[in-house]
Amino acid sequence: MRVITIATDLEHPFLRRLLEPSCAAAGLRLVVLEGTQKGFRPRDKRALLTEYLDRHVAPDELVMFTDAYDTLLLRGADHILDTYAGFPQRVVFSAESNCWPLGNVGLALHDSPPVRPYPYLNSGGFIGPAGDIVALSAKYPKPPSEHFPLLGRLRAHGVDPDRLHATSDQYHWMLVQLLEPDTVGLDHGAVLFENFAPAVANFCELSRWTSDFRTNGRQAASYRRERTRLESRLQSPSGAAQVHFASALAKTVVLDLLDEGQLPSWLAGVLPR
Repeated sequence: MRVITIATDLEHPFLRRLLEPSCAAAGLRLVVLEGTQKGFRPRDKRALLTEYLDRHVAPDELVMFTDAYDTLLLRGADHILDTYAGFPQRVVFSAESNCWPLGNVGLALHDSPPVRPYPYLNSGGFIGPAGDIVALSAKYPKPPSEHFPLLGRLRAHGVDPDRLHATSDQYHWMLVQLLEPDTVGLDHGAVLFENFAPAVANFCELSRWTSDFRTNGRQAASYRRERTRLESRLQSPSGAAQVHFASALAKTVVLDLLDEGQLPSWLAGVLPR
């Protein structure tokens, strides 16, 4: 088994100071693929990953993908393999509280009631045999939005979800998972992947919080609120193998806690001293 991430900035502090050391401490082989394409976007991760898997990884080898700038690994291969074996699907994605990026439209695409605590796909972490991931990417080279009548109705009214979310690999994988639930599962219980992003009712809130932080720095109300939230939540250790701080403010807070020596012991304990 190998862990794979994709980065355009190989010196990013979260990658260098948290993800890489945590993988080393857990005895995990981390492969860092560099996105060198000009204007590299999240959607481009899929093509780069698929090319690497197709050329360098045996189809039956298990691989775990993890985001580069806001994740770290807590547990080693034995735990990951044992936990993964408990899922009926061959490919398992992280899940989160928010239905990003479609919001309420995305909620309407789900036929079944939400499975709590993490109902919706997050593409910042997933695991499966290399051959299955390559096959899914080949079967769905573009977002399969034509299979969803609601998205077609939006398009007829001049709102094209494919264009609006053209940069998002999460949009792509969410549609694939809805079409392939027997092959692609979600980690609703956060036994492999736990997402620590804030739950929001309106995605505009995230943009406002980020703008507030860029203007006012660590004196911003949004920063103080997110720091208080994370400090409280991090009092309870995660049982997952990967933890994901999936927002600009969340990863900033974690790096600040690292600098101040304030990370909780269950996180600091997986890093070199």
